[in-house]
Amino acid sequence: MYRYGKRALLLTVLMGLILLCGGCGLGSAESLLLLPKVPSEYMQLQEQLSRILETGASYAVAEAGSNRQPVQLVDIDGDGIDEAMAFFQREDGSYEVHAFRQQNEQYVPIGAAEGFGSTLRAIYYPACGSGGQLALALCWGFDQNGAYGITVYGFEEDGLRMLLDMQYADVLIEDLDGNGAAELIFAVWDAATGLYSARGYQLQNGQYRQIFETALCLEIRSVIGMAAGRLSGHKTAIFIDSAATMGGYVTDMICWDGQTAVNRTIDPTSGSGSGTWRGAAAACRDMNGDGLPEIPVSHAFERETSEAEARYRLDWVNYGERRETDVVERTFYVPGEHWYLVWPGAWGDDVRAEKSRTSYAEQTNFYVEDAEGREILLSIRVFNSDKREISANLARRFHILADNANGIYCDTVPEYVENNSYQLTEEMVEAAFHPIETNWRTEEY
Repeated sequence: MYRYGKRALLLTVLMGLILLCGGCGLGSAESLLLLPKVPSEYMQLQEQLSRILETGASYAVAEAGSNRQPVQLVDIDGDGIDEAMAFFQREDGSYEVHAFRQQNEQYVPIGAAEGFGSTLRAIYYPACGSGGQLALALCWGFDQNGAYGITVYGFEEDGLRMLLDMQYADVLIEDLDGNGAAELIFAVWDAATGLYSARGYQLQNGQYRQIFETALCLEIRSVIGMAAGRLSGHKTAIFIDSAATMGGYVTDMICWDGQTAVNRTIDPTSGSGSGTWRGAAAACRDMNGDGLPEIPVSHAFERETSEAEARYRLDWVNYGERRETDVVERTFYVPGEHWYLVWPGAWGDDVRAEKSRTSYAEQTNFYVEDAEGREILLSIRVFNSDKREISANLARRFHILADNANGIYCDTVPEYVENNSYQLTEEMVEAAFHPIETNWRTEEY
């Protein structure tokens, strides 16, 4: 814990030096006395970085991911001493990464590598084994629709060596077999056929080699997220969520046992994945805490009605290794408002939902209807987060379920319902209501 805290402090000091040397100086000589004492090796590193900047380069930062600093301290070789990685963009638009290691209280250049994407999309450090060694993965954005590139480098005594270079639609970096080395799983688009496949790579004898490729469903328009989970029998499941060509969303679940990869959600005859289709923009997630994501599937009621709100009815399904399915949870899932409600079992398909909007709140009414009229069983309001003060005052009139950056969530439960089997209590609503945390990697969700 101490080593990581020290790393963060030193990186903060180093970034401060970068800003100061870049012209963002302090206003007076006295204020310089407030700076912490900086180890000489960091000053010497800054001198080397300044010489690179003097050639016309500028610091580069990644568009996404957690590794977005232009200078990063990372223990690449697992010896407990951080190496320094510095990212630059040249005047011609190309990118460079320069690596340095500590030696005799100085930072010595390891080597440099180039990249030619139009943008630096993300930076990853895939684990290369149980000894703590890491590789460097640079993800590039291109001008092509939905196509990205990745270049993976290993670190050797004489410099950086390319281990893999390819294009992809999405990538998952995960240790699937638990041996300490991360596999690279790609969703890949074939320009000739217009179809997608899942392709896995594993580090073998110092090089990433392909270990499997399996077709994804025909309906994919664009891949928007990937995740992994552990099945029984030492198998791994890879979940690939995609926007569908016919609208809505589908999921491919790839089972891998270390030797063979099989798509469990695709129809083996037609190649369709329509069995996982849903209208709501919901990604796979672990709904019951078993460590394995469930697949959201449109509830049967949606396919039988034209009601717009029916698309929020989702069944969360566990797909077994032999394609058997088990519904783990049923929900009313509203990703646009960042909340969902576990569907009360007593409601069945008798209860409907209707949404409306005011200047300050989104409202969803759950009701039953017969020949005598409509009876509201539950109302949920989401007060706008961009009008926080007004929303907070209005929300005080109701029972508050949650208050976070996405809004203030309130409910109203009638004291009396004619058919008491549909009746909910405040305690039941509190247990069934859940905010949806924003998935920053795939912000479409």
